[in-house]
Formats: sequence, structure tokens, C-alpha cells
Amino acid sequence: MDSVPPLNPTPHRWHGTLRAERDSARRTRLLEAALELYGTDGFRRTSVQALCQESGVSSRSFYELFSTQEDVLEQLYIELNAEITTALAQPRVAEGSTLFDAASQIVSAALSPMLRDERKARVLEVESVGISESMEERRRSTMRLIADSVRGAFTDLAASYALDAPALSPAESGDDLTGLIVVGGITEALVQRVGTPSESRCATSDFLGSIAEVVLRAHGIPDRQFHALPS
Repeated sequence: MDSVPPLNPTPHRWHGTLRAERDSARRTRLLEAALELYGTDGFRRTSVQALCQESGVSSRSFYELFSTQEDVLEQLYIELNAEITTALAQPRVAEGSTLFDAASQIVSAALSPMLRDERKARVLEVESVGISESMEERRRSTMRLIADSVRGAFTDLAASYALDAPALSPAESGDDLTGLIVVGGITEALVQRVGTPSESRCATSDFLGSIAEVVLRAHGIPDRQFHALPS
């Protein structure tokens, strides 16, 4: 007698919704709630109960998706940083821009998510600090990744504008201290801005322009070339 091939198992449904879809939706709601609570009240002042209440997700479902709040924070940190690295990988520079304007546009693309929504800046640059060894290693590796992305964006810029920028030459050791220092400085400037009352801040365009100047100078590009046009 021929054997009957086994049937493919039917995905489990919960009130008409695939479980994977349901879990994905709950995970998204928890991360949205984490952005709101961590970015306003702070990570250390937020309980699992508060996250569940904000997201409309039960505590049982929370622990099915995440082991701890530290896991939530780390996942949120990863997703928010992905916005920055994506922006740096695909900078949009208006045709005919001067070097300074092009640099400002790259800086703006990278920082705009955090300037438009300061909860993201607080989560990335304040609330994620000193949480755990795992989180600190994540922060260090992310800092290196962003430093490499900044270097790549400005190396392409130097080529487009035919610049002689020694600090943007290939690093023989592979250890780009300039990029790390630049990113660390930008991070601190962002933290200072977020912590300053809005009425006491400079205009966003001035803030971005000042950072663009620092990045260009840090990479050895003299001020006289700031108004250069693409070659």
C-alpha cells in the first residue's frame, strides 16, 4: 500500500491572524512604546508594566517576545541606528552644491531623524549608556560602524570635489581615529543640544553647518575649499 505523504502543517492562527503576524505587530507596538517611554521618562524609570500598558500588550506576551527590558532597549537601539547608517550610505546632495553645502546635507541626512524626534536622540545617546556590558559592546561596535560610514561619505565627497584631504586617504592600520573622534564629538554636541531649552538653542541650520565645518576641518580640508564646486 502506497504511503500517504505528510501534509504541510497549517500555520497556527489566533482569531484569524497568523501567529507570526500577531507577534510582529506586538513587537512593533512594544518598540513604539519603548521609544515613547525611554525617550521621555527614561529607561530606568520605566517598568515592564508601564511598557505593556502603553503598548496594549500583555506581560505574558512581553516575555514571549523579549527576555528583559535590556533586550527591548538593544533592539530599539539597533533599529534607530539603522536609520543613520542608511542615510550615510545614500547621501542626497543637490546638484551644483558647494563643498560646504554638500557636507551640510550629508550631516543633515544623518542627524535629522534625531533632530526631528528628540526621543530618538535621548534613547541613542543617553538612555543606552551604561546599561550592561552587552549594550556597551553594542555601542562601541555601532560607533565604529558609523565612523566608517562617515569616512566613506566624506571620502566620496572629496573625490567628487577633487580635494587633497590626507585624513581621507586609506588608513593603513584600518583604525580610523579621526572618524571615531568626529562621531564622538557629534554625539556630545547632540546630547548638549537636546538638553538645552529650545528657546536657548541656535537655529538647526546653524547647528548642522557648524558640525559640517568641524567634520571638513577634521579631515584636513582647508576653509578656502569650502566653496569649491564639484569637479
